[in-house]
Amino acid sequence: MGAGATAQTTVDLNIDQARSIATQALLSNDPALALQIAEAILTQLPDDRAALIVVAAAAPQLGDPDRGRVAGARAFAVSRTDAQKYEAARLTALAAANDQRFTLATFWLRRALTVAPNDQERTRTLRDARGVSRLNPWSTQLSFSLAPSNNVNGGAEGEDLIIAGQDTGGNISQAGLALAGWRASLGFGTQYRLHQSRTNRTTVGIQLQTARAWITEDTTLPDEAFDTASYTLSLRHERALERGTLTFRVARSLYEYRRLENDERTTQYQNYDTWLVGVDRRYPLNDRTVLSLSVNREQLSYLNTGIGDIARLGLIGGVSYQLASGDQISASFALTDSDGDNLNYTSGEQTLSGSYRFADPIGPMSLALGGGLRWSDYPDYRVGFSTIPGGRQDTTVFANANIGFPNVSYAGFTPGLRIDANRVKSNVSRFERTTFSAGLTISSQF
Repeated sequence: MGAGATAQTTVDLNIDQARSIATQALLSNDPALALQIAEAILTQLPDDRAALIVVAAAAPQLGDPDRGRVAGARAFAVSRTDAQKYEAARLTALAAANDQRFTLATFWLRRALTVAPNDQERTRTLRDARGVSRLNPWSTQLSFSLAPSNNVNGGAEGEDLIIAGQDTGGNISQAGLALAGWRASLGFGTQYRLHQSRTNRTTVGIQLQTARAWITEDTTLPDEAFDTASYTLSLRHERALERGTLTFRVARSLYEYRRLENDERTTQYQNYDTWLVGVDRRYPLNDRTVLSLSVNREQLSYLNTGIGDIARLGLIGGVSYQLASGDQISASFALTDSDGDNLNYTSGEQTLSGSYRFADPIGPMSLALGGGLRWSDYPDYRVGFSTIPGGRQDTTVFANANIGFPNVSYAGFTPGLRIDANRVKSNVSRFERTTFSAGLTISSQF
């Protein structure tokens, strides 16, 4: 009786051959074999880039995206060329997306954009990043602007205090005069999608905004007098109707600023908080025309007891129309009624505005233009201890331009230029001013 025999065959491979077989196994849709060989290589050479790439691609296919993500990140770190880094970054993003870590996937797609080898790959990665952003329950925005201005503090043009055409003999304080300088602002916002279905969506969000000013004129006023910051917590529910959408909004905000002391060299912390409830309705008339209506109710409470509380009601109606070229033209009319404990904060306001956005770039630039008129009436306005007969009336003309450079980007961020100009005419000279500013902005492509 013969004894049974089992034959085993061992094949000795060098590292280059093992890399080649692992890669071929991956391309032949055998991720298990590819992963086995790649892991064997990594036991001998922990930073072998080719093996790390195989693990990054194969592990997510076998249900282990975290393993693939770690390998991809290490492959990126040991890559020497942009092409190698691009491959590793995309694989790491794919592994993160498979693990539903969409924010991390977006981060790696941004890194891929910095080393994309050509326009075709850059376009491909942008498209993927936008797709990941749609899947991500988190939506985050970061904005920055830096702008010089001839009137960084919103001050008056002349020193003489003139009311209703009459020279009062008084002078406007140094802080009330127009001062040239620079203003920088930084904004951060993030929203989380609590619920989404085919017909409705609910999100909660936090927005932070801070602004700093630097006065370039010779003055004793401290720069911090014109610094501001705001913090907002919001809840938003959108519902799709048979035609258009209906949105409900609730927001709680805190706004911080500084008030100059009597010596105009020191400042005191001040703030006000707000509750806002709003309803928005968008109604498409046809494929090109959309009507919109917004109603807002806001309650403001100032830390400064001399100002107290303000109840504000706002109504905005608008229409937008898309031309055959794809350009979009919009117009709106807004009414705002404010009722304050302090009569100087009781007012009525009407704003008529319009905008035009070009669909196609003009040369290397994208362009949107806007402008309008605003009329403000303070029926019982006081200056010092005197009430102005007939109150205070302001008329504002404003215009703006947003210029983008879509062909210039880094990591999915593109630069832009924001230009603002406005002219205020008032029967109280303290509020007559002309302001012009032009600032750099940064925005995300997804």
